Amino acid sequence: MYVVAGLNTLTEYYRAKYQSECIRWINENMSKHKKACNTRGDEIKVDIPEPLIIKHI
Repeated sequence: MYVVAGLNTLTEYYRAKYQSECIRWINENMSKHKKACNTRGDEIKVDIPEPLIIKHI
């Protein structure tokens, strides 16, 4: 089992069976930026003010 956690606070944001699922979650949720002329509805889904780590538990 793997966890996406905040580096500073160790707050758990996502949990998955495989590390690749955690990487996919970070890429899908952290790479979307809100734009002024947004017509497709892509917005930042997760607002996390700290670096993330993937930790094996």
